[in-house]
Amino acid sequence: MWSGLGNAATVAQLVGVDAGGIISMIQLAARTAGQNKKDCEHLAGRVEHLAELIPCLPQDRESQRGLTRLHGTLLEACQGRGLANQLWNASRQAERFRDIERKIDACLSSFILISHIGIIRRLDGDNSSQRQHEDVEEFTRAEIMVATDNFYVVLSDDDIGFGGTATVYKGTLGNGQDVDVKRLNPEWRGAEDAFATELAILSPLRHEHIVRLLGRCADGGERIVVTQHMANGSLYNQLHGLCGATSSSPVASSWKARVQALLGAARAVEHLHCRAVPLVIHGGVTSSNILLDDTWTSRLAGFGAAVRQEAGVESQAVAPVAAADTGCGYAQERSFATAYADPEHCSTGRIKPASDVYSLGVVMLEVLTGSLPVDDFWDEGSQTAVPNMTLASFVLPRIRGGRLGDVLDTRPALQQQTSSQQQLSPPTPLQMVADTAARCLLLHGDNRPAIADVVANLERALQLLCGHGNL
Repeated sequence: MWSGLGNAATVAQLVGVDAGGIISMIQLAARTAGQNKKDCEHLAGRVEHLAELIPCLPQDRESQRGLTRLHGTLLEACQGRGLANQLWNASRQAERFRDIERKIDACLSSFILISHIGIIRRLDGDNSSQRQHEDVEEFTRAEIMVATDNFYVVLSDDDIGFGGTATVYKGTLGNGQDVDVKRLNPEWRGAEDAFATELAILSPLRHEHIVRLLGRCADGGERIVVTQHMANGSLYNQLHGLCGATSSSPVASSWKARVQALLGAARAVEHLHCRAVPLVIHGGVTSSNILLDDTWTSRLAGFGAAVRQEAGVESQAVAPVAAADTGCGYAQERSFATAYADPEHCSTGRIKPASDVYSLGVVMLEVLTGSLPVDDFWDEGSQTAVPNMTLASFVLPRIRGGRLGDVLDTRPALQQQTSSQQQLSPPTPLQMVADTAARCLLLHGDNRPAIADVVANLERALQLLCGHGNL
C-alpha cells in the first residue's frame, strides 16, 4: 500500500492513502499499547495532527518536499514485525519512538509554516476572490440591513468578549436561515484588526463546540461577522437572567446543564490548543463568548483577540489591541473583561495557552456561584461590602478553605438536601469542578493544568452528576 508514496504527485494521493492506512494503524496501536503508553499516545497525537493538516496543505513544491520527509518518517514508525507489536513492547523501544515523535514534530512545524506562507500568498496575490474560505459569504451593508430588519433585534449589546465594542443582532438570510450578526463599533480603533483576526482564524475551524462562520461584510465603514444562530444566547445571559433568559432554563436550574456547557467550552479550547492547524490561543474566553444553540450545546465564539500559536515557544507577545480585548491594561477598573484576564499575561504582555485556562477557570466560578465576574461582595471579616471585587478574589479562599457551600448557587436542585446540608456538603462532582477551577486560577501559568486535564476532570464530574439523577 505504501510503495507508491515515494512517487506521490499530489497531496490528494497521500490523503487517499492515509484515510485507510498508516495513520489509523498508529492511532489504533497506541490505544492498545500495554507499556510506555504515554510515549505511544504522544506519537499517535502527532500523527492525528498530521491527518488533519495534510488536506489543508497547498499543492506546491514546498509541500511535496515536506511530504517526502513525512513519508520516510512514517515508514520508519512501521518497520519491523508490525506496529502494534512494537508499541506493545515499547519499553524496549521508548527512545526510538521519541526520536520518531521529534521527527514528526519537525514535519508539523514545517507544514504549519508552509500553510501559513500559502495563506499569505493567497491574501497578497490572489485577486480572484476576497473571501478567506469558500463557505464564507460576502454580504453588502444593504443585505445585512434587510437580514436584520435594519438592526432591529439586539441579542447582545456591548459584547463582553470585545470589551464593549460590538453589538450582536438576530438576522434571517434570504433562504430563511437564522444567523447572528456581530457589528463592530466603527469608532473602536481595534475594529479592523479584530475583524481580520476573527475571519482568518474562525474561517477554517470546524468543531462541534466552535461557532460556525457563515459570512462577512466589509462594505464602507462596516465590519460585520455573520455566524450560525445560537438560539439560547450566551452562557452569561442564561446565568444572570438577561436578554430573555428565564429561571426555568436548564442552565439556571440544572447543574448537569451547567457542567455540560463548561465541558463543551473546554473541548473547544482543547481543539484550539492541541488539534487546530495552526494551533490557536483564543485570548478571550468569557461566559459571553460561550454560546448555546437550540439544543443547549455550547459553542465558543468571539475570536477577535485570538492569536496563532508560534511554533517552539512557550509564550508570545501580543499587540496592544489584542491585549485590550482581554481586559489587560486598557479596560476600566470595573470591566468584566479584566476579571477573566490572566494576571501573568497582563503583567508580561505575553500570552500562552495557560491564559485561556485561567479565563476558563473564572467561567467555572461563575457557573458554580451564579455571580457576576466583578461585583460588590460581602466581606465577613470586616462586615462590609467590598466594591468592584473580582469573583476569583472572593471565591478562591472559600474553595481552598473547604467552604464551597458558602458560595454555591442555590438555584439548581441539590438532590433534595436541606439547605444546611447543601452548605456543609456540596456534591462531589461540584467540588471536582471547584477544585479544577482553583488549579486553573493559579497565578503562574506553568502551574495550571493543561486543557486536556481540565476536559478530563469535567468529563468525570459530568459522569458523576448524571449518576446523581436530578442534579
